[in-house]
Amino acid sequence: MFTAKRQVATIVGNCVRLLPGSPVAGQRVLMYHAVGNRVDGDVNNIYTMSRTDFLRHVDTLQSVSSRYNLPFAPFGKPGNTEIAITFDDGYADALSTVGPELSKRGIPFHVFVTPEKLTSGDPRYLTVAELRELATIPGATIGAHGATHRSLTSMSVPDAQADLRASKQQLEDILQSPITTMSYPYGHVNEQVRNAAQHVGFSVAACSKWGVNSPDSDSLLLNRLDMWAGDSSRTITNKVLGYWNFLGSR
Repeated sequence: MFTAKRQVATIVGNCVRLLPGSPVAGQRVLMYHAVGNRVDGDVNNIYTMSRTDFLRHVDTLQSVSSRYNLPFAPFGKPGNTEIAITFDDGYADALSTVGPELSKRGIPFHVFVTPEKLTSGDPRYLTVAELRELATIPGATIGAHGATHRSLTSMSVPDAQADLRASKQQLEDILQSPITTMSYPYGHVNEQVRNAAQHVGFSVAACSKWGVNSPDSDSLLLNRLDMWAGDSSRTITNKVLGYWNFLGSR
């Protein structure tokens, strides 16, 4: 089922690219997960990316950035026509692979971390000490991803607010710096959860709805572009230029 959906989306993206007009304006926020580690629930094997595949993505992104005047920038500036790179869940390869590779290229990146996973003992995830080290890498920014990685929309509003507050406070205690950004676990968000995030002090948040962000985008409901293992260079380019944005209207 997913393979067919991917094939159709690829064909449609190639067709949209043939239409006249410049690439869509606004910040395109790319969503990645792991580079080398197995991603929980990745039944379609699209989020568990090899190092070789990830570096091919980066090479393609650098080419797109240069050719189309799309600079890399930190996550959270929806009105700017830029590329922001984010990673969900806080996998250990954010420190071992992602950080070194992106930093040496001068590419900023954002890692959204679930505090509970830091102390889980699962070697796939960053530890507290590794998170502190990651935060010192040039270009790295840390955001929250829920305290327990539970769906916030499945909780009562008070419980969701408590989870969001705990995720923020725990990371601030570890890093001794403000945490003002987050992404919603599983992309699950509604108006109540969005307002709870604002209430506890988050100013920018990413969901998983497809699309490029404009100056009118809600800073607590920013769209992202889902980047998959096995994406061809043409597919990566089409996604970044906005030719897959039709998925956001579904």
